[in-house]
Amino acid sequence: MGEMSRCLPATLQLAGVSFIMVLLLSIPIGFLCAVYKDGWFDRLMRGVIFMTTAMPPYWVGLLMMWLISIKLDLLPTSGNGSLAHLILPSFTVSLSYISTYIRLIRNNMLENMKQDYVMYANVRGLPQKNILVRHILKNSMHTCIVAIGMSIPQLISGTIVVENVFAWPGLGTLCISSIFNRDYPVIQTYVLLIGVLFVVFNLLFDILQTISDPRMRKGEA
Repeated sequence: MGEMSRCLPATLQLAGVSFIMVLLLSIPIGFLCAVYKDGWFDRLMRGVIFMTTAMPPYWVGLLMMWLISIKLDLLPTSGNGSLAHLILPSFTVSLSYISTYIRLIRNNMLENMKQDYVMYANVRGLPQKNILVRHILKNSMHTCIVAIGMSIPQLISGTIVVENVFAWPGLGTLCISSIFNRDYPVIQTYVLLIGVLFVVFNLLFDILQTISDPRMRKGEA
């Protein structure tokens, strides 16, 4: 427990910044892809999504380290202690999730655009911006709540490879070193912690989705 408590803050810091990057990038990009469907921006982003989804995180991390840190000399290659050390590993962890949520938000918005309430809102003469943001985007995010909740433990567990690539002193680095040293109690505690996080966040965001979406409440059936 002493080793886990020593390394947990670094992993939470990395996962937290990665989660913020996912939200800040995926929501506006997915929104614009749906609004400008089949336009140049949508086609460009779909190509980027196709490539980034297929890239393993450790390979993305090594490429970014080679390009940004070594060739351009903009950010440090490893370690922690400042915001500059956090940018590369956080973006590496969040990249696949950003691609997933851009596609999810885009598809949900396109489905909602076909619903009757959108036609009624247009007939009433509501501003197009209000229809897109307050109605279509809001209803599209309901189906993303559970997926976003499951991404939090996935981000924490998914840092195991990226932390070793960037020498980030978190739970992932501790777990890999414990595997090589056959330190079974640490490995068992790590697996148990990740399992508990998945169960807790899955339950919590199921409840939040039920609260936020009146259609899923049993009283409204």
